[in-house]
Amino acid sequence: MNYTVRALILGAVLVWTAAAEWNSADRAVIKEMTRGDLYLRNNVPCRFTGTGWGIGAEVVTEVSPTGVDWDKNLKIIEDQQQSNSKRRRAGVDTIFWGFGPNDVIRYGKLYFRGNGVVEMWSEGVKPKDVEIWIRFVNIQTREDFKRAFDLILSPRPIQEDHPDWAPDIRKAIGDRTLVVGMTKAQAFAVVGTPMRAATSEEGGKHVEIWFPRQETGASGSWGKVISGSTGFPAELRFIDGKLAVINQTAKPVTVNIDK
Repeated sequence: MNYTVRALILGAVLVWTAAAEWNSADRAVIKEMTRGDLYLRNNVPCRFTGTGWGIGAEVVTEVSPTGVDWDKNLKIIEDQQQSNSKRRRAGVDTIFWGFGPNDVIRYGKLYFRGNGVVEMWSEGVKPKDVEIWIRFVNIQTREDFKRAFDLILSPRPIQEDHPDWAPDIRKAIGDRTLVVGMTKAQAFAVVGTPMRAATSEEGGKHVEIWFPRQETGASGSWGKVISGSTGFPAELRFIDGKLAVINQTAKPVTVNIDK
């Protein structure tokens, strides 16, 4: 038996073993949760590499039952690039930050990898109709998956989960706009995780300043590359937890598509 055939058989056995960790009822429940259109609850950066028709997405975002993490994989990618300059080749090799709260993804396909790992492939809707990957980790039961799922995805827009929020706030979130008086959670539903934040005390009040991400980075799938500005303000100032100042409005959202 040649090495290629052996490798194929081994790969098939490993895939079957990973899938066997989940009984059919568990898999059916999890797959049902990921059907149809889903709304993101957080940023989901992906790495896009390759050139031309070889462009594809790689997992950056990992979600466990207790939190969302992408820093670990971003650090690994940075170390790889620093240790191997050949990775800086022509074409797409970038982190795409274009997917964020309330963006819609669809066509979810699950891969049960074993060892508590379930990966999900999906596709965004226009103009972000490119691949997106999410890796669920530390998943031992369907309840673990549900807790992780709820941190990153929902079948409903964020504002529909908060009937207690004022109608004007809910409308603003649906319109992807910011208004003075929003809480940090409400502002997060529009801009996601800021690039950085700073805190201070002014006149006995707690002040927190967010610097939202200005550029999406580039992504690519099926021979096209998408990049653009987020359109977010450059600075948000919260005083005692409420949005008080919106500074330096960035350029309107622009999307460039190269085919």
